[in-house]
Amino acid sequence: MADPEVLFLGLDLSSQALKASLLDARLRGIDEVAVRFDEDLPQFGTHGGILPPGDARLDVPEAAAAPVQMYVAAFDLLWERIANERGWPLARIGAISAAGQQHASVYFSHGALDALRVADPDAPLAPQLEDMFSRATVPNWQDATTLKECSMLTAAAEQALAPPSPPPATAPHDTPIPAICQATGSIAHTRFTAAQILRWRMQRPEEYSATERITLVSNFVTTLLRAGFCAEYAPLDKSDVCGMNLWAMNESPPHWSAPLIDATGGPDLVARLGDPARDPRTLVGHVGTWLQQRYGLSPSCIVCQATGDNPATLQCLTPRRGEAVISLGTSDTVLLPSDTYVPHPSYHIFAHPASVEGDAATPPYFLMFVYKNASLAREWVRDTYCDGHWGTFDAAVQAAAPGAAAGFYWLRPEIIPWDARGVHRFDSTGTQIEAFPEDMLNAAAIVQSHCLAFRSRIVRVLNGAPLERVFVVGGAAGNATLCQLLADVLDCEVARPRVEGRNAESGAPVAYNFCSVGAAYRARWVWECVQGRPTSFETCIARAREGMAAYDVVARPDANRARAFAAFAPQWERLEQEAVARGATLT
Repeated sequence: MADPEVLFLGLDLSSQALKASLLDARLRGIDEVAVRFDEDLPQFGTHGGILPPGDARLDVPEAAAAPVQMYVAAFDLLWERIANERGWPLARIGAISAAGQQHASVYFSHGALDALRVADPDAPLAPQLEDMFSRATVPNWQDATTLKECSMLTAAAEQALAPPSPPPATAPHDTPIPAICQATGSIAHTRFTAAQILRWRMQRPEEYSATERITLVSNFVTTLLRAGFCAEYAPLDKSDVCGMNLWAMNESPPHWSAPLIDATGGPDLVARLGDPARDPRTLVGHVGTWLQQRYGLSPSCIVCQATGDNPATLQCLTPRRGEAVISLGTSDTVLLPSDTYVPHPSYHIFAHPASVEGDAATPPYFLMFVYKNASLAREWVRDTYCDGHWGTFDAAVQAAAPGAAAGFYWLRPEIIPWDARGVHRFDSTGTQIEAFPEDMLNAAAIVQSHCLAFRSRIVRVLNGAPLERVFVVGGAAGNATLCQLLADVLDCEVARPRVEGRNAESGAPVAYNFCSVGAAYRARWVWECVQGRPTSFETCIARAREGMAAYDVVARPDANRARAFAAFAPQWERLEQEAVARGATLT
């Protein structure tokens, strides 16, 4: 067990904020601090954390990106708030880890390490690092301007990697698997790093040539933590690297895919990316002298590898086999541990962030399903058909029988199913109709469809194995009606993670940001291993939280409704395919 005086810090650089969570040795929250880009750093002119369309700093007018200097300024401001406003006991922090928005990339210029190594602790980092970046912006996950580059990467993979005869199609819906998906765990996506690098290299070849190192946001933050005398580029994380469309996951051991590397940046791209760290317990080093001398962090404080925001959420909730995480928010996201590499065009597969070779306790992979038309679509139905009131919306959901109506509300081109569009309604017989006889049936139709979409993919991936529990997080996780419907459709209990920790001064519950807390969990685990007590991630976390409930069950399935939804599911899947086909005529 860790010294009770030792503290652990997790950071999370998301699209809209940089957050820090401080935890004690038992993983109870002590405090949380955030820097919100739009509010706290208005000089950078962002909206929702990204530059407005047409901003002169953007590579192309329609791109979604953020100024890289804003992230450095946020790093400065965060530490000022931590040390001088909140007075955290920084000398007691034993380990730090970070999380960062997946896919987003940062570009260091030649000589950047020299600037980091001579960072003056008497001054903030931002003005010292003004010339450290070859690219002024960081592509954001919302960017959709690289369709041409995605096509180029897909074609390059098919030419170099596709087998002589196509592999057999696999579920769901017997979809052929492109070569790039077979190799990297995902089809080519506009937000993924490879397409972003490729477009920039073609448009700005001089800036690309001036680039020494390309990092993801996660190891960018970790590199800043090392600012000072011994600064080095932090390695990519083995889980986060899977979101680049460059890592050959289907090979043993995984490695950079030569055809995709060549198609993206040429053979010298590998030198710009560096070697990913294959063991999540591998130390990056100790905290840099800039943080030691400026804010009093201990020279013994270790810096651990960082990972992406979704893998960090997985670390925080630690779902086991037979469990899943569903984030109900602007997008709905499903995270599902997996023992096998099962790539498919409708989802992503990543290396599990806490898996270690030879460790049977932790599944080696996890799957991620992302649905774009989530909370915003539910809100549209509420406002259009339920008088703008959630009470009316929830009552309509509760009153509807399983399969009473089916509806698909793809207000924006969907991710799953890919590029699905339009609003499509079907009555209980499966006949397409323009409108329901009662407006409020739209509420039941959209929520049942969202839950059945989760069920459809999860059931196929589990291949008959039962789903025992779902952890719900996100803004809609507090909706009891939605949680109960999830329990009925998925036929398993639904739980919400329990928040532990209260502010020492006010007694108020500490805010709980799953990404930064998940990063702190990794810091706690790696610190334990460094002390000569190696163990699995799950075992370390369970021991630390011994005697504390990790979650509260908020819904259990109604057996009759669960059977009814299981019987309706095959018809719903046929209707989804029909809606996708009809939507294709709208393009």
